[in-house]
Amino acid sequence: MPNVVKGSKQERMIVVPHRPGRRLIITLGLAFFVLASTLGGAYFGFTRGFDAQREELNSRRELDAMLQAVSIENEELRRRLALAEREAEVDQLAAQEVSRELNDLQARIAELESDLLYYRKVVSEQTDSTGLMISRFDLTPTAKQNTKRYKLVLRQQDADGDTYLEGHVNVTLAGRQAGQQRRLALREISSEQEEDNIRLRFKYFQNVEGELVVPDGFVPERIEISAIAEAPVAKRVDQTFEWGK
Repeated sequence: MPNVVKGSKQERMIVVPHRPGRRLIITLGLAFFVLASTLGGAYFGFTRGFDAQREELNSRRELDAMLQAVSIENEELRRRLALAEREAEVDQLAAQEVSRELNDLQARIAELESDLLYYRKVVSEQTDSTGLMISRFDLTPTAKQNTKRYKLVLRQQDADGDTYLEGHVNVTLAGRQAGQQRRLALREISSEQEEDNIRLRFKYFQNVEGELVVPDGFVPERIEISAIAEAPVAKRVDQTFEWGK
């Protein structure tokens, strides 16, 4: 029994079992709760931020995809526009070529009709000349610079339709260059002719035609033609045509 001093105030004592592990558990529990709350808030904020970033990323991907699609469509439109422009240019060139060919054809038809009328006139006319004749010489301008088209018509007067006239003809362009007289054979200025002596062999008519190019610095004055028949009757015919008349 414990000792008690008389006259002193006594305090009631409560006996509590000593459990040192319980305090540690409570402390750890509180710490875990605080940590869990902190981590939970951080995780919630992170997931919210991650979702926002993911939405932004998805939006960017969608925009990139749309931009790529628009770029592809734009390139396709550019390609189709360039193709259409090329087709239009080709169509225009084709139309111009057809128009040019049509004009050439119409000019050729007009020339043939003129020749036909001329031949009919020649056949019907009466003349004292016989054998080889220089019937016609024409010079016409072209679209090419310094270039003219020439046409020489030779005929056999009183032809019987069975006999060939044979011989040759020389055509010369006379003029001045650098203050000096100069004469050019037709073969020098016309790609259609290869020889100075152009061969003749025909029953009624023979045409000598092509294009001649006047050299730079050359001033043409006249065309000199010398035609020689060897059969059936020997004959020489000389004639001069003034340039530009």
